[in-house]
Order: sequence, then C-alpha cells, then structure tokens
Amino acid sequence: MVNYKVADRLPTEVADLLNDYHPVLQQLLYLRDIKTKAEAQSFITPVYEDTHDPFLLHQMEAAVSRILSAIKKNEKIAIFSDYDCDGIPGAVVLHDFFKAVSYENFINYIPHRHYEGFGFSTIAVDKLEEDKVDLIITIDCGTTSIEAASLAAEKNIDVIITDHHEPKLSADGIPELPIAAAVVNPKIGDTYPFDGLCGAAVVFKLTQALIARGQEEKLFSLKPGWEKWWLDMVGIATVADMVPLTGENRILVHYGLQVLRKSPRPGLQQ
Repeated sequence: MVNYKVADRLPTEVADLLNDYHPVLQQLLYLRDIKTKAEAQSFITPVYEDTHDPFLLHQMEAAVSRILSAIKKNEKIAIFSDYDCDGIPGAVVLHDFFKAVSYENFINYIPHRHYEGFGFSTIAVDKLEEDKVDLIITIDCGTTSIEAASLAAEKNIDVIITDHHEPKLSADGIPELPIAAAVVNPKIGDTYPFDGLCGAAVVFKLTQALIARGQEEKLFSLKPGWEKWWLDMVGIATVADMVPLTGENRILVHYGLQVLRKSPRPGLQQ
C-alpha cells in the first residue's frame, strides 16, 4: 500500500504576490519556498550578473597570484583532475583558459582508474616530478589529500587545490587542510555566499578571477565575460554531479544550456 502526502496549499497572500504566473506554477514555486515576485523572477529567469564575486572564495587571491606568476615565468603547470563527470569538464575549462591566453607550457593529467584510483595521490606527484612540473592545480579533489600535498611540498612543487568536498576535521572541529599555495573551496571559510558549487564551477570561478586580474595587469587581452563560452562544461558537470539546482548553480546551468546549443565542441555536437 502506498501512502501519499498532500502538499501544502498555496496561501492567498502568496498567490497575490505571484499573480503574474499560472496557478500551477505558483504552487510549484511555493513548494520550493519561493514566495515573492522577485524570488520567482530570479528562479525562472536567472541573470548571469547575479553570480558572486570569485575573489570571495577561500584563498582565491593567493591562487590567482600564484598562477599569474607561473605564466609570467613560463613555469610548467599540470592540471590534475579526477576522471568523473565533474573533474573532466573542470579540466577542460582550465585547459581552454590557458589556450585562450596563449599559454602552452601546461599538461592535463587524469589518473588511471585501476592503477592510481580516485583523487590526488602520491603516485601522481612522483610522475609529475618526472615531468618537471612546477605547479599542480587540482580540480574536484585535493582538499583531503594531505599526504600527496605534503610530498609535493617536499619536492618543491607548488599545489593549488580547487575543490568542493568537505575538509577533514580535527578532534576539536577545525578543518585540516593540506599544504598548498591555496585551497579554493566554497565549503571552507564563510566568505562565499553559496557553498553548493561543483568542482567544475569552482575552477570556472578561478578562470573568472584570472581573467579579471590578468586584464588589470595587462598580461593578456581576454576580456571579462569570455569565460561564458566554457559554461557548456560547467552546466554538464553541475547537472551530472547532482549538486542542488538552486542559487548560483541555477544561473550556471541556465546559461550552460544556452552555450551547449551553440557549442563548437565536436563531441557535444554529436
């Protein structure tokens, strides 16, 4: 026997505020705790400019500074990403950023599923040392990779972690973070207004910050807003990684679907 629970009925005062919409849509909005016209408009028609300042993310300033320094010195950078539906799109976003600013001294590294397993590992650090990498940027992983980050530090390889997973906590509830030039993660600290970003979205925010700061420093001519072309990857990752389709995620997916329809990527066209 199946038991059904009848949803709460839409209050008259909320219906009056949402009277621009069909009654069925009013009810659906109310069940999502949307009770004003402004909230409804933001939910139904997201605006790209409502995305948050990327520099509010934990240690974003340090991450941008280190990457721009690497670009100026032509250091070898490794983009390390997991092999899942969030890590790979995020790696594409950062790959496309470097290509767009004509920076060639980088590689993409995806760990072997069977021989290396999931996440940033000491195996990867050893291999990247052999490749003479100066800077590793992780995507969708690394917040809990204390051992791998420590090994990289011993080998004088800087690490920037971009991730969205929860950190390990000490016995007294303090986050235990790996040794890194920066740990960019919306779940660390309390400066970023939205903690539901997926890994690809976090690295997308990194590219936003890099473009803004790089233009200020006249390092490259890429203009703010160019990163929108990479939202096809962010939209796919956000949906596939099953993070909440609310807040900033809703904006990224809304525009990601628009870019997806126009995407020049042969794989996505097919």
